[in-house]
Amino acid sequence: MDINRAVAAIDAFVKTFESSGATPVEIQVRPSGDDVNVIKVWVDLGSSTVDTGAWAKAVEAAIKKSVAEASGFELEVRAEAGG
Repeated sequence: MDINRAVAAIDAFVKTFESSGATPVEIQVRPSGDDVNVIKVWVDLGSSTVDTGAWAKAVEAAIKKSVAEASGFELEVRAEAGG
């Protein structure tokens, strides 16, 4: 699988993902510059008060379950909120 196709598929999926009433305000999905098999996902949940650690785990699990293009790649997911 091409990492750039995987990145695009993950980005499209995360844009539609909602958990605990929080939806992404800003998303960055990129291949890691250090590891050829890692995709980094960063999400800003805006002023949400959701548990960002739990949200990140939920979206990572959903990506692994629902985005076939992501199989074979390691994900590093981080969510932030409160801005």
